[in-house]
Amino acid sequence: METEFKFRIDDSSLVDKILGDSMLDDYVDRNTLEEISMKAIYFDTDNLDLRKAGIAYRVRYENDRITATIKWDNRVEAGLHSREEFNLVINDERFALEPDIDAFESSDAYDVLIKAAGKKKLHEVVKMDFIRRLLKIDTGDSISALSFDIGTIYGESGEVPISEMELEWYHGSEDDFKYIARKLAEKYNLDPENISKLQKGFAD
Repeated sequence: METEFKFRIDDSSLVDKILGDSMLDDYVDRNTLEEISMKAIYFDTDNLDLRKAGIAYRVRYENDRITATIKWDNRVEAGLHSREEFNLVINDERFALEPDIDAFESSDAYDVLIKAAGKKKLHEVVKMDFIRRLLKIDTGDSISALSFDIGTIYGESGEVPISEMELEWYHGSEDDFKYIARKLAEKYNLDPENISKLQKGFAD
């Protein structure tokens, strides 16, 4: 299960302000701030069977690491996204060019994929390139990851900018995680983002 808040960042100057906010001083080690170059490709059938079933099939390059991810059963409320997720580390780059469903055969995601699309061939439908700046937050009651994504989505709707803040809950008190997210959003007047990056890649 993945649980995270998403907020729109309309002013890119806010990124450094939030990362340096004194509110976080006791909870972060800023020397561990990561900058990750990400390229994500989303796949579907010719008839978009996965999209119709609310499933995302993604292959993402994170610097030199390749991960295939299935997300489904998404629920969104005021910027809080909760969904089932399964990740698979990919060692063969050829898989990223022609992914299939069988790679997930030993996971719960497999039955979800088979029900939606059977054994149909998958092809690229949306791709995106962005830079993620990520900082882990450990309050003692919860552990989460604060990240900022800046880049571009390429899909049937053309080029769409990515500019958002995410706070993903890893462990501990969910109430504590929600408190931090809402305090940051209130302080910087951030609007919740209820639409996923993948959804933004489609025209409708």
